[in-house]
Amino acid sequence: MQVQRRSYPRRCLVVAALLVVALSLTACGSAASSAQPKPSPRSAPAATALGRALGQLDRLVVLRSDSFPQNHVRFSFPARVTVGDRGAVQAVARALLAVPPMPSGAFAVPIDLGITYRLIFATAHGQLPAIDVDATGAETVRGLGPTRWVARSPGFWITLGKALGLASPGNSAFRGRMPNA
Repeated sequence: MQVQRRSYPRRCLVVAALLVVALSLTACGSAASSAQPKPSPRSAPAATALGRALGQLDRLVVLRSDSFPQNHVRFSFPARVTVGDRGAVQAVARALLAVPPMPSGAFAVPIDLGITYRLIFATAHGQLPAIDVDATGAETVRGLGPTRWVARSPGFWITLGKALGLASPGNSAFRGRMPNA
């Protein structure tokens, strides 16, 4: 009687290799699809609404919030400012719409002191959905569809600061100053 030798180790290697290829292709497909920002149904209309209303914007309310008031961060302007200059309001909206999407992956960011600005744009017909901009940490913009990253758009802070009438319109004015600094 002749015994057939089965080649289990080779079959296992072939099956394992096919499995690795299949999983790699699946991972590539999901990575490619996740690289494309997908607007959430709730926030995507805000960017569209802001873009559509751009020529009609005539008012902007800027509200500052401080998640850590015990830090006693100081600012050169009040926590609530209303801008009525139509050109300045529209310039801020254009600067916001120009902010790029947040990159994916891991990266280092400065400390997040919890300083956030809520921007509420309005036309003669009413206000648009609020947009939140973090002045510290990752400096994200939320409320315009996919999260945006204002850290690489210093012109945004300058435009917003000029609209608010700040003497030094830049991110440092919006981050505030610690008491011991």
